Amino acid sequence: MNTSTSLIAPTYQPDLNHRHPAFQKGSRLVYGTSGLGGVWGNVDPEESIACLLYAFEQGIGSVDTSPSYSRAEEFLGKALQRWRGERPFLSTKVGRLPAEKADECYVDYSPESMRRSVLTSLEKLGVDQVDLLFLHEPHLVPLDRMEEILDTLRSFQAEGYTRMLGVGGNPTDGFRPFVTQENFQVVSGFLKLDACNLSAFQQDLPHFQKHGIAYYAASALHMALLGNRFEAYVAEPPNTAWITTDDVATAQAVNAIAQQHNLPLASLAQRYLFSIKEADRIVMGARTISQIEATIRDWQAGVLPRDLFDAVTAAIVQQRS
Repeated sequence: MNTSTSLIAPTYQPDLNHRHPAFQKGSRLVYGTSGLGGVWGNVDPEESIACLLYAFEQGIGSVDTSPSYSRAEEFLGKALQRWRGERPFLSTKVGRLPAEKADECYVDYSPESMRRSVLTSLEKLGVDQVDLLFLHEPHLVPLDRMEEILDTLRSFQAEGYTRMLGVGGNPTDGFRPFVTQENFQVVSGFLKLDACNLSAFQQDLPHFQKHGIAYYAASALHMALLGNRFEAYVAEPPNTAWITTDDVATAQAVNAIAQQHNLPLASLAQRYLFSIKEADRIVMGARTISQIEATIRDWQAGVLPRDLFDAVTAAIVQQRS
Protein backbone atom coordinates (compact mmCIF):
# COMPACT_ATOMS: atom_id res chain seq x y z
CA MET A 1 0.00 0.00 0.00
CA ASN A 2 1.28 3.45 -0.90
CA THR A 3 1.64 5.61 2.22
CA SER A 4 2.47 8.89 0.52
CA THR A 5 -1.07 10.25 0.76
CA SER A 6 -2.13 9.47 4.31
CA LEU A 7 -2.63 5.78 3.66
CA ILE A 8 -5.45 6.28 1.19
CA ALA A 9 -3.60 5.98 -2.10
CA PRO A 10 -3.99 2.68 -3.94
CA THR A 11 -1.05 0.71 -5.29
CA TYR A 12 -0.71 0.59 -9.07
CA GLN A 13 -0.94 -2.98 -10.39
CA PRO A 14 0.16 -3.44 -14.01
CA ASP A 15 -0.86 -7.12 -14.04
CA LEU A 16 -4.55 -7.22 -14.94
CA ASN A 17 -4.92 -10.83 -13.84
CA HIS A 18 -2.93 -10.86 -10.62
CA ARG A 19 -4.28 -13.49 -8.25
CA HIS A 20 -4.68 -13.37 -4.48
CA PRO A 21 -3.43 -16.61 -2.88
CA ALA A 22 -6.92 -17.25 -1.47
CA PHE A 23 -8.18 -18.09 -4.96
CA GLN A 24 -7.13 -21.20 -6.84
CA LYS A 25 -9.60 -20.76 -9.70
CA GLY A 26 -11.79 -18.17 -11.34
CA SER A 27 -11.12 -14.78 -12.89
CA ARG A 28 -10.28 -11.53 -11.13
CA LEU A 29 -13.26 -9.92 -12.83
CA VAL A 30 -16.49 -11.15 -11.22
CA TYR A 31 -19.94 -10.99 -12.76
CA GLY A 32 -22.26 -9.63 -10.06
CA THR A 33 -25.81 -10.72 -10.87
CA SER A 34 -28.05 -8.34 -8.91
CA GLY A 35 -29.00 -6.47 -12.08
CA LEU A 36 -29.63 -9.68 -14.01
CA GLY A 37 -32.14 -10.91 -11.45
CA GLY A 38 -34.48 -7.95 -11.72
CA VAL A 39 -34.13 -6.08 -8.42
CA TRP A 40 -33.10 -2.89 -10.24
CA GLY A 41 -35.86 -3.11 -12.84
CA ASN A 42 -37.53 -5.49 -15.25
CA VAL A 43 -35.29 -7.88 -17.12
CA ASP A 44 -35.66 -10.31 -20.00
CA PRO A 45 -34.78 -13.75 -18.57
CA GLU A 46 -33.25 -14.92 -21.84
CA GLU A 47 -31.10 -11.80 -22.09
CA SER A 48 -29.89 -12.28 -18.51
CA ILE A 49 -28.88 -15.85 -19.32
CA ALA A 50 -27.28 -14.72 -22.59
CA CYS A 51 -25.25 -12.10 -20.70
CA LEU A 52 -23.80 -14.78 -18.46
CA LEU A 53 -23.00 -17.13 -21.33
CA TYR A 54 -21.33 -14.31 -23.27
CA ALA A 55 -19.22 -13.47 -20.22
CA PHE A 56 -18.18 -17.11 -19.81
CA GLU A 57 -17.23 -17.27 -23.49
CA GLN A 58 -15.06 -14.17 -23.02
CA GLY A 59 -13.15 -15.72 -20.13
CA ILE A 60 -15.03 -14.32 -17.14
CA GLY A 61 -14.70 -17.23 -14.75
CA SER A 62 -16.22 -15.87 -11.51
CA VAL A 63 -19.86 -15.13 -10.70
CA ASP A 64 -21.50 -13.72 -7.57
CA THR A 65 -25.19 -14.03 -6.74
CA SER A 66 -27.62 -13.99 -3.82
CA PRO A 67 -31.12 -15.11 -2.85
CA SER A 68 -31.96 -11.42 -2.44
CA TYR A 69 -31.30 -10.70 -6.13
CA SER A 70 -34.79 -11.81 -7.15
CA ARG A 71 -34.40 -14.47 -9.89
CA ALA A 72 -30.62 -14.18 -10.30
CA GLU A 73 -29.80 -17.61 -8.85
CA GLU A 74 -32.42 -19.19 -11.11
CA PHE A 75 -31.00 -17.53 -14.22
CA LEU A 76 -27.44 -18.40 -13.25
CA GLY A 77 -28.46 -22.02 -12.75
CA LYS A 78 -29.95 -22.11 -16.24
CA ALA A 79 -26.82 -20.54 -17.71
CA LEU A 80 -24.67 -23.15 -15.98
CA GLN A 81 -26.84 -25.92 -17.44
CA ARG A 82 -26.17 -24.60 -20.95
CA TRP A 83 -22.48 -23.86 -20.45
CA ARG A 84 -20.09 -26.56 -21.69
CA GLY A 85 -16.84 -25.04 -20.51
CA GLU A 86 -15.12 -25.11 -17.13
CA ARG A 87 -17.46 -24.27 -14.30
CA PRO A 88 -16.89 -20.73 -13.04
CA PHE A 89 -15.99 -19.80 -9.48
CA LEU A 90 -19.39 -19.47 -7.78
CA SER A 91 -20.30 -17.38 -4.77
CA THR A 92 -23.69 -16.77 -3.21
CA LYS A 93 -24.89 -15.32 0.06
CA VAL A 94 -26.88 -16.20 3.15
CA GLY A 95 -28.75 -14.15 5.74
CA ARG A 96 -30.67 -11.77 3.52
CA LEU A 97 -33.90 -13.26 2.24
CA PRO A 98 -35.40 -13.26 -1.27
CA ALA A 99 -36.80 -9.96 -2.50
CA GLU A 100 -38.18 -8.51 -5.71
CA LYS A 101 -36.66 -5.03 -5.38
CA ALA A 102 -33.28 -3.74 -4.23
CA ASP A 103 -34.77 -1.65 -1.43
CA GLU A 104 -36.67 -4.58 0.06
CA CYS A 105 -34.49 -5.97 2.83
CA TYR A 106 -35.48 -8.90 5.00
CA VAL A 107 -32.95 -10.85 7.02
CA ASP A 108 -32.95 -14.01 9.11
CA TYR A 109 -29.72 -15.28 10.64
CA SER A 110 -31.22 -18.22 12.53
CA PRO A 111 -29.55 -21.60 11.89
CA GLU A 112 -32.76 -23.01 10.43
CA SER A 113 -33.29 -20.17 7.99
CA MET A 114 -29.65 -20.07 6.92
CA ARG A 115 -29.59 -23.80 6.25
CA ARG A 116 -32.81 -23.62 4.27
CA SER A 117 -31.41 -20.70 2.28
CA VAL A 118 -28.16 -22.46 1.41
CA LEU A 119 -29.91 -25.64 0.30
CA THR A 120 -32.33 -23.64 -1.84
CA SER A 121 -29.44 -21.74 -3.44
CA LEU A 122 -27.62 -24.96 -4.30
CA GLU A 123 -30.80 -26.36 -5.83
CA LYS A 124 -31.41 -23.27 -7.96
CA LEU A 125 -27.80 -23.18 -9.10
CA GLY A 126 -27.83 -26.89 -9.86
CA VAL A 127 -24.64 -27.59 -7.91
CA ASP A 128 -23.65 -29.50 -4.79
CA GLN A 129 -21.16 -26.90 -3.60
CA VAL A 130 -20.31 -23.24 -4.11
CA ASP A 131 -16.76 -21.97 -3.89
CA LEU A 132 -17.60 -19.11 -1.55
CA LEU A 133 -20.53 -18.34 0.75
CA PHE A 134 -20.91 -14.76 1.98
CA LEU A 135 -22.66 -13.79 5.20
CA HIS A 136 -24.83 -11.03 3.78
CA GLU A 137 -25.39 -7.56 5.26
CA PRO A 138 -22.96 -7.52 8.21
CA HIS A 139 -24.45 -4.23 9.45
CA LEU A 140 -27.69 -6.12 10.20
CA VAL A 141 -26.14 -9.18 11.84
CA PRO A 142 -27.05 -9.48 15.56
CA LEU A 143 -23.59 -9.37 17.12
CA ASP A 144 -24.75 -11.03 20.32
CA ARG A 145 -25.44 -14.16 18.25
CA MET A 146 -22.20 -14.20 16.29
CA GLU A 147 -20.87 -17.40 17.82
CA GLU A 148 -24.03 -19.25 16.83
CA ILE A 149 -23.89 -17.74 13.35
CA LEU A 150 -20.22 -18.63 12.91
CA ASP A 151 -20.90 -22.19 14.07
CA THR A 152 -23.67 -22.45 11.50
CA LEU A 153 -21.43 -21.14 8.72
CA ARG A 154 -18.65 -23.56 9.68
CA SER A 155 -21.14 -26.42 9.57
CA PHE A 156 -21.83 -25.57 5.93
CA GLN A 157 -18.11 -25.91 5.24
CA ALA A 158 -17.91 -29.17 7.13
CA GLU A 159 -20.83 -30.59 5.16
CA GLY A 160 -19.28 -29.57 1.86
CA TYR A 161 -21.80 -26.91 0.84
CA THR A 162 -19.05 -24.29 0.44
CA ARG A 163 -15.27 -24.24 0.31
CA MET A 164 -14.77 -20.72 1.66
CA LEU A 165 -16.61 -18.22 3.84
CA GLY A 166 -16.86 -14.48 3.37
CA VAL A 167 -18.58 -11.29 4.47
CA GLY A 168 -20.96 -9.79 1.92
CA GLY A 169 -21.06 -6.09 2.67
CA ASN A 170 -19.14 -3.40 4.52
CA PRO A 171 -18.33 -4.46 8.09
CA THR A 172 -19.32 -2.07 10.86
CA ASP A 173 -16.90 -1.13 13.62
CA GLY A 174 -18.64 -3.67 15.84
CA PHE A 175 -18.49 -6.43 13.26
CA ARG A 176 -14.91 -5.84 12.09
CA PRO A 177 -13.22 -7.69 15.01
CA PHE A 178 -14.95 -10.88 13.83
CA VAL A 179 -13.29 -10.52 10.42
CA THR A 180 -10.33 -12.82 10.94
CA GLN A 181 -8.79 -15.51 8.76
CA GLU A 182 -10.23 -18.15 11.09
CA ASN A 183 -13.77 -16.93 10.43
CA PHE A 184 -13.73 -15.47 6.92
CA GLN A 185 -11.37 -15.64 3.96
CA VAL A 186 -12.95 -12.91 1.81
CA VAL A 187 -14.83 -9.63 2.25
CA SER A 188 -16.97 -8.15 -0.51
CA GLY A 189 -17.14 -4.42 0.16
CA PHE A 190 -19.00 -1.92 -1.95
CA LEU A 191 -18.83 1.79 -2.73
CA LYS A 192 -15.55 2.17 -0.81
CA LEU A 193 -12.97 1.36 -3.48
CA ASP A 194 -13.64 2.88 -6.89
CA ALA A 195 -12.97 5.95 -9.02
CA CYS A 196 -14.85 8.32 -6.72
CA ASN A 197 -14.30 6.81 -3.27
CA LEU A 198 -11.20 5.32 -1.64
CA SER A 199 -12.51 5.14 1.92
CA ALA A 200 -11.75 1.41 2.14
CA PHE A 201 -8.16 2.44 2.85
CA GLN A 202 -9.13 4.13 6.11
CA GLN A 203 -10.03 1.09 8.22
CA ASP A 204 -11.18 -1.86 6.14
CA LEU A 205 -8.22 -2.66 3.90
CA PRO A 206 -5.56 -2.28 6.62
CA HIS A 207 -7.53 -4.72 8.78
CA PHE A 208 -8.11 -7.21 5.97
CA GLN A 209 -4.50 -7.13 4.84
CA LYS A 210 -3.31 -7.67 8.40
CA HIS A 211 -5.41 -10.82 8.57
CA GLY A 212 -4.66 -12.08 5.06
CA ILE A 213 -8.23 -11.63 3.86
CA ALA A 214 -9.00 -11.11 0.17
CA TYR A 215 -11.12 -8.16 -0.96
CA TYR A 216 -13.88 -8.04 -3.56
CA ALA A 217 -14.41 -4.45 -4.76
CA ALA A 218 -18.11 -4.46 -5.62
CA SER A 219 -20.25 -1.90 -7.42
CA ALA A 220 -17.39 -0.92 -9.71
CA LEU A 221 -19.36 2.03 -11.13
CA HIS A 222 -20.59 3.23 -7.74
CA MET A 223 -24.21 2.29 -8.42
CA ALA A 224 -24.08 3.88 -11.88
CA LEU A 225 -22.78 7.26 -10.65
CA LEU A 226 -19.68 6.51 -12.72
CA GLY A 227 -21.82 5.14 -15.52
CA ASN A 228 -25.19 5.82 -17.09
CA ARG A 229 -26.60 7.73 -14.10
CA PHE A 230 -23.81 10.31 -13.94
CA GLU A 231 -25.72 13.21 -15.49
CA ALA A 232 -28.87 12.49 -13.48
CA TYR A 233 -26.97 12.36 -10.20
CA VAL A 234 -25.04 15.54 -11.00
CA ALA A 235 -28.33 17.31 -11.73
CA GLU A 236 -29.94 15.99 -8.54
CA PRO A 237 -27.36 14.59 -6.10
CA PRO A 238 -29.05 11.86 -4.03
CA ASN A 239 -26.93 12.64 -0.92
CA THR A 240 -27.71 9.26 0.60
CA ALA A 241 -25.49 6.88 2.53
CA TRP A 242 -24.73 5.17 -0.78
CA ILE A 243 -24.17 8.20 -3.01
CA THR A 244 -23.06 11.31 -1.13
CA THR A 245 -22.49 14.83 -2.39
CA ASP A 246 -18.75 14.18 -2.00
CA ASP A 247 -19.08 11.11 -4.22
CA VAL A 248 -20.84 13.18 -6.89
CA ALA A 249 -18.29 16.00 -6.71
CA THR A 250 -15.43 13.51 -6.99
CA ALA A 251 -17.11 11.81 -9.94
CA GLN A 252 -17.29 15.19 -11.67
CA ALA A 253 -13.57 15.74 -11.15
CA VAL A 254 -12.79 12.30 -12.54
CA ASN A 255 -15.16 12.84 -15.46
CA ALA A 256 -13.15 15.93 -16.41
CA ILE A 257 -10.07 13.70 -16.70
CA ALA A 258 -12.03 11.21 -18.79
CA GLN A 259 -13.05 13.97 -21.18
CA GLN A 260 -9.46 15.20 -21.47
CA HIS A 261 -8.44 11.72 -22.59
CA ASN A 262 -11.48 11.09 -24.80
CA LEU A 263 -12.60 8.17 -22.67
CA PRO A 264 -16.12 7.37 -21.50
CA LEU A 265 -16.35 7.89 -17.74
CA ALA A 266 -17.44 4.28 -17.22
CA SER A 267 -14.42 2.96 -19.12
CA LEU A 268 -12.00 5.15 -17.20
CA ALA A 269 -13.62 4.16 -13.90
CA GLN A 270 -13.54 0.45 -14.57
CA ARG A 271 -9.99 0.45 -15.88
CA TYR A 272 -8.91 2.52 -12.87
CA LEU A 273 -10.28 -0.15 -10.56
CA PHE A 274 -8.64 -2.87 -12.67
CA SER A 275 -5.34 -1.06 -11.98
CA ILE A 276 -5.64 -1.17 -8.17
CA LYS A 277 -3.61 -3.93 -6.54
CA GLU A 278 -5.74 -3.92 -3.39
CA ALA A 279 -8.82 -4.84 -5.47
CA ASP A 280 -8.17 -8.58 -5.36
CA ARG A 281 -11.35 -9.13 -7.32
CA ILE A 282 -13.63 -6.63 -9.04
CA VAL A 283 -17.39 -7.13 -9.19
CA MET A 284 -19.18 -5.58 -12.16
CA GLY A 285 -22.93 -5.64 -12.64
CA ALA A 286 -23.83 -5.43 -16.32
CA ARG A 287 -27.58 -5.82 -16.88
CA THR A 288 -27.74 -6.06 -20.68
CA ILE A 289 -25.78 -7.51 -23.57
CA SER A 290 -24.55 -4.06 -24.59
CA GLN A 291 -23.34 -3.38 -21.04
CA ILE A 292 -21.47 -6.66 -20.68
CA GLU A 293 -19.91 -6.15 -24.12
CA ALA A 294 -18.69 -2.72 -23.01
CA THR A 295 -17.29 -4.12 -19.77
CA ILE A 296 -15.47 -6.89 -21.62
CA ARG A 297 -13.96 -4.29 -23.97
CA ASP A 298 -12.73 -2.32 -20.96
CA TRP A 299 -11.28 -5.48 -19.43
CA GLN A 300 -9.51 -6.36 -22.66
CA ALA A 301 -8.15 -2.80 -22.88
CA GLY A 302 -6.41 -3.51 -19.59
CA VAL A 303 -5.13 -1.34 -16.78
CA LEU A 304 -4.68 2.40 -17.20
CA PRO A 305 -1.29 3.88 -18.09
CA ARG A 306 0.53 4.78 -14.89
CA ASP A 307 0.34 8.54 -15.43
CA LEU A 308 -3.42 8.43 -16.00
CA PHE A 309 -3.90 6.20 -12.95
CA ASP A 310 -1.93 8.67 -10.84
CA ALA A 311 -3.96 11.59 -12.20
CA VAL A 312 -7.24 9.93 -11.21
CA THR A 313 -5.89 9.07 -7.76
CA ALA A 314 -4.70 12.65 -7.26
CA ALA A 315 -8.10 14.02 -8.27
CA ILE A 316 -9.87 11.75 -5.78
CA VAL A 317 -7.47 12.59 -2.96
CA GLN A 318 -7.64 16.33 -3.67
CA GLN A 319 -11.43 16.32 -3.79
CA ARG A 320 -11.63 14.39 -0.52
CA SER A 321 -9.00 16.35 1.38
